[in-house]
Amino acid sequence: MFSRLFGETEEDQILYLEKKVLALGLAAVLMIVGGILMLVGLEKVGGVLGSIASAIFMVVLFMFGFGAIKSLMGWGSIGAIFSGNIVIGVVILVFCAIAAYLISLFIALLAIGRYIYLKVKASTERK
Repeated sequence: MFSRLFGETEEDQILYLEKKVLALGLAAVLMIVGGILMLVGLEKVGGVLGSIASAIFMVVLFMFGFGAIKSLMGWGSIGAIFSGNIVIGVVILVFCAIAAYLISLFIALLAIGRYIYLKVKASTERK
């Protein structure tokens, strides 16, 4: 299952997951800093940081979810959805976008767990 979602080899999976997991971590740090700034009394700065963190979360989670939908459905590109009929393609794309947001949190949690596992495995193999 992991090879289908994140890449064939473990090296491919680390390369695929590294940027996305780091972006999720950055968003979490921005959210925490924004919350602390709002508690201190800097509501505007904290609100801006919280909004930026929310936007990063939404984009990265959508990337996880839509990537999973594409790989599970077997599509090579988005253009493959529209190859038959444009109206059916639009309906399928909207359905896939909704499904991507619904499963994105689960896929992101799997990805974080898999990334940690691969990093620990790589560090133990070096020793």
